[in-house]
Amino acid sequence: MSTILGIIIGISLLFVAIFVEGGGIGYFINPASMMIVIGGVIAAIFIGFPLPRVMGVFRAAAQAFRADIQQPSWVIGLIVRLAVKARQQSLLALEGEADRINNRFIRLGLEMVIDGQPSDLIRDVLDTELDVLQVRHRAGGHILRTAAKLSPAFGLIGTLIGLISMLRSLGAEAGMGGLGKGMAISLVSTFYGVMGTNLLFLPLAEKLRSRTDDEVLRTKIITEGILMLQAGANPRVIERKLNSFLPPDLRMSHYEKIIKKMRVETKTEGSEEFV
Repeated sequence: MSTILGIIIGISLLFVAIFVEGGGIGYFINPASMMIVIGGVIAAIFIGFPLPRVMGVFRAAAQAFRADIQQPSWVIGLIVRLAVKARQQSLLALEGEADRINNRFIRLGLEMVIDGQPSDLIRDVLDTELDVLQVRHRAGGHILRTAAKLSPAFGLIGTLIGLISMLRSLGAEAGMGGLGKGMAISLVSTFYGVMGTNLLFLPLAEKLRSRTDDEVLRTKIITEGILMLQAGANPRVIERKLNSFLPPDLRMSHYEKIIKKMRVETKTEGSEEFV
């Protein structure tokens, strides 16, 4: 929502500024300038990067608009609940839980724990998955930052083309009015290039980096939680350890709530009304 809201606010304020200055939106619409800036950036990106990586940037950019539903506190609560169940029953009792978990890292780590894999191998596999994820996200961010660097340059190229065309057609009958009009049209290309950099490419690249940092934090929490779960650590200790990854204002107490909920469910299942 913040990404969509930011784009709407940015474009709206630009339109308001245009009308406040007494101009019209028609002065800022120039198909030739659009082709030079947008087409030039796309062509340069295709020249500089392999095709699969360029196509992958669209999937990466879509992550900026995806709602983030798996906060670190949610991950900690899930791992604590799994630890409570494993302590009350066994690690093999978590096999049914693994199929219902929609987090790929937790599911992968839990499956390896159930299979009895050593802790060193589990850590190595999860760390490798994290490294590959960071490489994939960095590739998308790198392409967006490259587009941010190229966009103003192609805007300047469009301006130079407009100036050359204007000066060639400038005659005595055109006067200073014609010169000013031609200058305004040629500068639209620079406007497109600067706006694309500061309102689209750079903000999306920064949002991807922020999402990557969040994913790295979640994966580190998952790795430590899965290894402590395998070692049979007390769920309270697991919660305290995993909460240490978060700032104090984001830490939550899950253990007591989970125990209370499990007691209520056990009591309900043993009642006559449930039977």
